[in-house]
Amino acid sequence: MKKAIIALAVTCSLNAGAIGLVVIVEFRAKAELESQVTAYLDDCGVEPTSIEVRGRPYLMYAAQDRADLTYVDTTPATGTNKDQLLVHRLVDGDADRLTRFITFDYPSEAISIKESDGSFSDSATIGGTAVTFPAETDAAAVRMFADGREAGEVSLPQSASVRNVSATDCGDGVEVEYAPSSCR
Repeated sequence: MKKAIIALAVTCSLNAGAIGLVVIVEFRAKAELESQVTAYLDDCGVEPTSIEVRGRPYLMYAAQDRADLTYVDTTPATGTNKDQLLVHRLVDGDADRLTRFITFDYPSEAISIKESDGSFSDSATIGGTAVTFPAETDAAAVRMFADGREAGEVSLPQSASVRNVSATDCGDGVEVEYAPSSCR
């Protein structure tokens, strides 16, 4: 009986040690992936307020020196309420894609107009009038318009194109995709 209890205690201790080791290694792997993303963002001139690396187990991705998908929050510019980057498939300092979501402020009384499938359109109702919010980019900035009048602008660090515009409940969301680059 005594030997069985000792064997059980040793087995439980070994299992607890192995689980603890896996947790520590996973935590370090996540920190390594965040470090790779931070280095990439430094090269791009981006100062993140938070970084969230996706993809588990982190150890597997860290062993491949690859961060598959990372959400990066940045400080919103004046006239915006959210600015987020998505870094897609960062391998050896090069990202497959870099997508930015900028949410421009619009009047609090604005009510978004949804498509028939429930998705957001590029329009909202303000004071009973439908207003369309297109956006465009040039080499230096993304500009958001309200029925043809410029309603907001955010500078861009490099060439990009507008992929989508959505008048959401939180503001006018503009999806911008940067041209492929390593920022190096």
